[in-house]
Amino acid sequence: MTLPEIRILIDQVDPEIRRLLMKRMDYSAMVADAKLATGDTAVYRPDREEAVLEGLGREVPEDRLPEYLSVVRKIMEASRMYQYGLIYDRLEDPLGPLLKGINIPEDCRLVTVMLSRPDRPGSIAAVLSMIGDCGFDMEKLERAGEDPRSGMAAFRLQIRGDLNETRMKKLIFRLSGECEDFRILGCAGCSPEEKTAE
Repeated sequence: MTLPEIRILIDQVDPEIRRLLMKRMDYSAMVADAKLATGDTAVYRPDREEAVLEGLGREVPEDRLPEYLSVVRKIMEASRMYQYGLIYDRLEDPLGPLLKGINIPEDCRLVTVMLSRPDRPGSIAAVLSMIGDCGFDMEKLERAGEDPRSGMAAFRLQIRGDLNETRMKKLIFRLSGECEDFRILGCAGCSPEEKTAE
């Protein structure tokens, strides 16, 4: 087959993938509704996701398995992102204690957080993916230690964004649900030099 012919076949598959993804998102919304009905706001269940990945990967050829699982992980991340947003919108005070004692300047440009993730490959990459998927960028990321007994590593992140915006609040809500020991360390506005330049 020629390259244009192969591209036509791919173009025929893509709408079907979209249809199935929209159906999956509909089910994610139903999951969020069911959780809210019982007062359960936990979205991330790593043990369940690992079991699903293991099951789905069983019949995938070895030479395609890493790529296939990467796509499935991304679909799961997108579903969780959607659920977190739906739950955030329906809770009265979704960030509650996370914002206690935090001064958020009107010109907030940088949010510093501390969090822990399992100390294994790809763990912090998932956090960076969440940040990027929400439309934000990093200013700084540093490893702040690890605990070999628990298998966790701590990280300090500076995220470029405004904690006055709902989009950033939803990201913080999601990060707090998917990371252990999550806390907001502070928010910074623009520097005097930046203010002068404006």
